[in-house]
Amino acid sequence: MYKIKNKNILITGGTGQIGSFLSESLVDNGANVTVLGRKISNLKEIKSLVESKKIKFVEYDLINEKNLELVRTKLENIDYLLHFSSEMAELFSSLLKNAMHSVNLNLKGIIQLLKFLPHLDGILYASSIGVYGIPKYLPIDEECPTNPVTFYGCGKLGAEKYLKLFSNTHSVPLTIMRYSSVYGPRNRSTQVIPTFIKKALHNEKIHLTGIKNRFRDFIYVTDAVDSIIASIERNETDVYNIGSGVKIKINEIAEKIISIIKSESVITKFYRKTDFDSVVDISKAENKLGFKPKTCLDEGLKYEIEWHKKTNDTKMVN
Repeated sequence: MYKIKNKNILITGGTGQIGSFLSESLVDNGANVTVLGRKISNLKEIKSLVESKKIKFVEYDLINEKNLELVRTKLENIDYLLHFSSEMAELFSSLLKNAMHSVNLNLKGIIQLLKFLPHLDGILYASSIGVYGIPKYLPIDEECPTNPVTFYGCGKLGAEKYLKLFSNTHSVPLTIMRYSSVYGPRNRSTQVIPTFIKKALHNEKIHLTGIKNRFRDFIYVTDAVDSIIASIERNETDVYNIGSGVKIKINEIAEKIISIIKSESVITKFYRKTDFDSVVDISKAENKLGFKPKTCLDEGLKYEIEWHKKTNDTKMVN
């Protein structure tokens, strides 16, 4: 078993939802944690750990490859890389710009970074079930054909393939974790759950799109972190689907949120033919990692709703 204690671990995207919880967990496990993040103003939840020097923070945007030389000395002696930098939303109106942004973040950034990490014991890459696109069968296991239908999924799959080449060439163990939708506190994304929560807190209409009764798979953030810790300790080249393994209809998510908040929101529905179902088979992670989700959806939704209220992160999303 790979020992986390006293290891020098670098996390890209360590100020995000999963990354911040993971940073805290690694500190608790005795690791020497370095977080690479775009802006120091994004520290938020891990700010106290940086100020107390329990976490080393390096301010750098992976897309800005010109200045990576400036952070070379700050990344010396890294033993293990956790690559979590990501951007789910399509930021630009231009399809070409979104495609280039995905390539720059998922491929160019990691290629540049790896040049300065010559002595890695292992790499863990946070990918997505988005690499499967419209799945050929359900539940989705790790052998399901990959055929992404979004720039996000294409970028994730491209990074997977490059990292596999790097892993094979340099004999570095590579773990690829393909996550379903992650939810819970610190969720500042524009995904379904935080969007529904913000709408419900403002008693706004909640618009559902997609074919009637379509379902998805959601995994609570600390359960996702548990899977990462188990993967680091195993430190063997492999691919895992990580989710709850439980399917839930999107309209049921909205209904649960409205009920918990006691909101006056009304659900409106617009159906489209291009939507598809998604739920993952987590048996491989269960068998090899001992992974078992602990937080049920009802409980997790309550935790995320309370976080949005507490932090006043209730800005309405269109």
